[in-house]
Amino acid sequence: MECNQALIKVDEYFENRLSDIERHNIKKHLEKCSKCRQEYEDMSFVFNALDNHFINAPDDLADKIMNKIIHFESSKKRSTKVLRNIGASFVAAGIMISLLNFSNYNPIILAKGIFRGAFEINQVVTDPITKLSQGLKYVTDVYINGNGK
Repeated sequence: MECNQALIKVDEYFENRLSDIERHNIKKHLEKCSKCRQEYEDMSFVFNALDNHFINAPDDLADKIMNKIIHFESSKKRSTKVLRNIGASFVAAGIMISLLNFSNYNPIILAKGIFRGAFEINQVVTDPITKLSQGLKYVTDVYINGNGK
């Protein structure tokens, strides 16, 4: 067996994933070839070091992860709600602009209507006061001054 073939299959040999014949051939090659044997020993050292090394997670790791998930979901809901409100505002503004553009809107007529409306409101408020004032004057003239009309 050549070194190239042995080096390709040395990891499978280490993990016992070869057939009996291939395993026998690799074993014989490793006994004869110091370069491939050194490669196998290095790989064996690394795999054994990784197998024997355990990393313990912090006790509060699960809580931290869950809190981050909850925070992410709530911020996502908030941003979606804000965007929905902004979108609804733009739609409402667009509808209003469309209605104003397609209606019979004339600023001069609108201004006259506002002035006329204000004048009519003024008349409604002042007419009763004027009538009350005239009535009080009549009562004063008749009963106090004795000047009946």
